[in-house]
Amino acid sequence: MRALVAKIALLLGVLCMAASSAVADPPTGRVTSVRFGGEGQATRIVIESDSPLQYHVFLLATGTSRVVVDLPRVRWSIGGLTTESGSGKGTGVVAGYRYAHNTATTSRLVLDLAQPATVAREFVLAGKDKDEPHRIVIDLDPVTPQVFADAATGDMGGPQPVARQVSRKPLIVIDPGHGGKDPGALSRGGVKEKDVTLAIALQVRDVLVASGRYDVALTRSTDIFIELEDRVTKARNLGADLFIALHADAGGKPTTRGASVYTLSPDGEKRIDGVSKQHDWLLDVEIDSDRPDEVNQILRDLVQRETKNQSARFASGLAEALTASGWPTLENTLRRKSLYVLLSPDTPAALLEMGFLTNDEDVTALQSEAKRQKLVAAVSHAIDTYFDNQTMMVAGR
Repeated sequence: MRALVAKIALLLGVLCMAASSAVADPPTGRVTSVRFGGEGQATRIVIESDSPLQYHVFLLATGTSRVVVDLPRVRWSIGGLTTESGSGKGTGVVAGYRYAHNTATTSRLVLDLAQPATVAREFVLAGKDKDEPHRIVIDLDPVTPQVFADAATGDMGGPQPVARQVSRKPLIVIDPGHGGKDPGALSRGGVKEKDVTLAIALQVRDVLVASGRYDVALTRSTDIFIELEDRVTKARNLGADLFIALHADAGGKPTTRGASVYTLSPDGEKRIDGVSKQHDWLLDVEIDSDRPDEVNQILRDLVQRETKNQSARFASGLAEALTASGWPTLENTLRRKSLYVLLSPDTPAALLEMGFLTNDEDVTALQSEAKRQKLVAAVSHAIDTYFDNQTMMVAGR
């Protein structure tokens, strides 16, 4: 019996480590720029990143002529904007480029060619210090269509060895509630929740970016309507380390005021599996088809449990930070509810109701950039504390 218990304990330990890796296994690095240069038709492509990246280059001749650069799953932050996908104009033999996540574990940069070309040379340049980017450099020379077709085998030598991977910044995804055709709650004076949430989301983003500690993405940065499931999907596709939904409340009593923080309720937890299947929200632990289904389910449960625990830790810290800052809060500030935007099985998340649009004092504070500095500072402090604690936990393992 004792031996059996020991074996079970060992198995659960292995499963826990695998689940922890699935939660903590982030994008390898952040691609910050794709630049072009060269003389005449010879074209140089420089891919800049904040850490060394393995890569694989090959040619595709089906349809339009393309050069493809496959990477580990990266964070696309070209031009300072973190996004799932995008495109840009090229030069020389490159007409334009596109980038996106290719699979759950890879990302892809596609160079659409203006004329056939092959890779004349390729190399990597390591950053000399932490402020200098790492570079993948690819030189393309024009060739005849036949030479291109002969070279388009889909394999040009395999992954290139590079230097040691370095740590990357956590990604915070901020979700300003409502937008577009959905105004959300309204004050007596006509203040719309969608405008309040966007203004504060932008303010929080600026503070976090200025700290230099985080990458930040918004589910919307303008007055547009986004479906709830698309907000969650975007955060997961970006590889968010923390998801924060911002809202403003409404109540029947004009005297009711103050912020509250929500995490997922038990009823909401029961919805996760169904919603995940509906939208193909696969976890990293489910990608290994060679692993028995029973083990995958155990790993999935462990991932969801850890996500729940991390969400609770952040929410608790946020409630404490709001109180300490002097920003008004409701009694029983921490609450639980079956909210759609909190349903991601592998992204720690919380929803912040910042105040009541049915209370004049809250409306005044929420509309004033100066007054809401307390709120923004509390959110920023809670994020710092959360990731400081995460670092300490990892270091202690």
